[in-house]
Amino acid sequence: MSIVFLKYSPLYDSLEDLKKLGDFVVQETIKYAKDTMEHVTIAIVAYICVCIAFYFVTAYLKFSPNYGHLKSVKKVLFVTAHPDDECMFFGPVILKLAQKSDCQLFLLCLTEGNYNKEGKVRRRELWNSCKILGIPDSNITLCKSTYLPDEPTARWPNDKVASLLLNHIEALSIDTVITFDKLGVSRHQNHVSIFYATAYLCMERKLPPYCKAYALESINMLRKYSAMLDIPISYLLSSYWYIISLRERNILK
Repeated sequence: MSIVFLKYSPLYDSLEDLKKLGDFVVQETIKYAKDTMEHVTIAIVAYICVCIAFYFVTAYLKFSPNYGHLKSVKKVLFVTAHPDDECMFFGPVILKLAQKSDCQLFLLCLTEGNYNKEGKVRRRELWNSCKILGIPDSNITLCKSTYLPDEPTARWPNDKVASLLLNHIEALSIDTVITFDKLGVSRHQNHVSIFYATAYLCMERKLPPYCKAYALESINMLRKYSAMLDIPISYLLSSYWYIISLRERNILK
């Protein structure tokens, strides 16, 4: 006679426990995801409300109107590469500075915008744009030089651009220069060239002692098209800023 000993194995109980554990994990994960989404949604809505309130307080109630603005500017020169740069990139600053009775605005545009063979049209558009923005016709200078081609990939000679800038600054006794930064907003090489020429004048101490230069900060696409949602970030990261009303925004369109 042979005796066989059978050992009880709780296989079915283990599978049942494993299934219960899996169901519990799934339920808890779903619950956690719902709670997280709820908190994120509340945070986003709260941030949007803060941005909207902040915008209307600063743009319409004139809360601290000079806070974050350039101080003691009397003669401001905007240096651009093409007609339309003045409104596309510098419009808010120009509109706000034009409201100051003791501030004169000047524009130096280094090409006539003939990339698509529409130079004559672009010239007229430039003068019309400046009239709306508040820059007098007599304060506009438009350059046309073979050294400065209107080409998105063309880097202009540093010495040529620097010489043009310096002559203009000294002739008009400009105390403030505003132009592009090293990324040129859109990475257009004509824009970038102006920055490096301006930086050269600063580093070599060739600018008159009464003149300061400022660059428009290039930001990523998300910030660029987030409208008023970017206001808190700009307040925290930028040295100076200008906020325009919806009416002024329509002017720039």
